[in-house]
Amino acid sequence: MVDKIIVAVCGRPELYDSTNYYYRDKYRKDLAWRGVSEDTGVAEDVCRKKWKGLRDTYLRERRKELETRRSGAAAGPGKKWRFSAVLSFLDPFVTLRPTTSNMGPVEETAEDLPTPAQEETEKTNRDDTEDRSPPPETPAASSVSESQVPGPSSSAAASTPIGVYMS
Repeated sequence: MVDKIIVAVCGRPELYDSTNYYYRDKYRKDLAWRGVSEDTGVAEDVCRKKWKGLRDTYLRERRKELETRRSGAAAGPGKKWRFSAVLSFLDPFVTLRPTTSNMGPVEETAEDLPTPAQEETEKTNRDDTEDRSPPPETPAASSVSESQVPGPSSSAAASTPIGVYMS
């Protein structure tokens, strides 16, 4: 039944070719669907629903196939849908629209990622720096006197009773 529907629709471009003069003519499309129904011996509404399902599945499978062909994508299962070859006559008439996402663009590219050799070098460098003792205290930090440090002085803090705030 499905094969008959595909063959019958293939012979009526007004049902799938958006560049066809009669594509937007509802009367001609209804006549075409009546012809598909007569050719297949299946009710018209069943033919329409079956065709819509076939077309949508074909487009979904085609989109999956194109995504698995992208550079760097993991290999797909490799098993094709059984009607892919038969419905390939739709290829010139369909364009896959770009998909959108609520996720922002990925900032990190493959070129930005370190190679395994670089990761090993960084790890070795980290291990070397951890083994070293901390650097000696710099003279600039030790030369700061207590009077130069902001905040309450130690004499004011010592003479203030607990619970009384200085203003």
